[in-house]
Amino acid sequence: MKKLIVNADDFGLTAEISRGIIEGHLDGIITSTTVMINFPAAAPGIRQAQAEAPDLGLGLHLNLVDGAPMLPPDRVPSLVDANGQFYPFSVWPGVFGQFVPAEIEAEMRAQFDRFVSIAGRAPDHLDSHYHATYLLPFALRTMLAMAAEHDLPLRNVGLDLIHERATMLIQQQMTALGADLEHTIRSILAAHPASQFPARLEIHFTGPQATLGDLLVILSMLPDGSVTELLAHPGHGGEIPDARRENELAHLMHRATRELVDAEGIELVTFAGVAARRS
Repeated sequence: MKKLIVNADDFGLTAEISRGIIEGHLDGIITSTTVMINFPAAAPGIRQAQAEAPDLGLGLHLNLVDGAPMLPPDRVPSLVDANGQFYPFSVWPGVFGQFVPAEIEAEMRAQFDRFVSIAGRAPDHLDSHYHATYLLPFALRTMLAMAAEHDLPLRNVGLDLIHERATMLIQQQMTALGADLEHTIRSILAAHPASQFPARLEIHFTGPQATLGDLLVILSMLPDGSVTELLAHPGHGGEIPDARRENELAHLMHRATRELVDAEGIELVTFAGVAARRS
């Protein structure tokens, strides 16, 4: 049996992105989303999803690179710039060596607690904006601990993608942390059972050049007997046009997409429907 999680990242970033994701669930193949809980649109978006799309999986998109932290900036001063905003990922090579592990953990747990306070339950899985929490040893350990505490699956980013992102940080900022960053991350992941990562990750649909043909090829080549997560960034642009998100949303809602899912016998699932310890 081919099982597919279609996860839409960045829910709550704006109201229009959230609205598009809900539409893509109701009228397309989106099964899951992950919430950027530190943005103002996250809370009303969660409530809208629970009311209008109760079968949409809701995970937590742990965020250390965009917007303001959940905690007051003076509680996490190493993570924010002079305006109290997270350092964008593009400048991480010059600043990630200054991050204080205790502040990282406090912020990640504050985001988790905020999700629970709004949704009334834990998220059904954890992942990370720009995969950032997979790239810092203390953030990765915290994410793995949170998943274990609440018996949650994680996005299976995989060592190849971690290698690509970690190499960028190491090459651009040869700090004591960066010098053995990739080795440390690989060691942390190797110490945890593969059952923490119940889905393989498909990353070749998302992006400004993604076409309907790309999506259909991916769907036609899903492996039997395993769960695949298809990463996507659909949504509406609202006042700020976003052709990439609109493009992905249209493909995920296209009639041909649904027809191929049916023809291939693909079971559309959420992370909550996949038992982490048995996959």
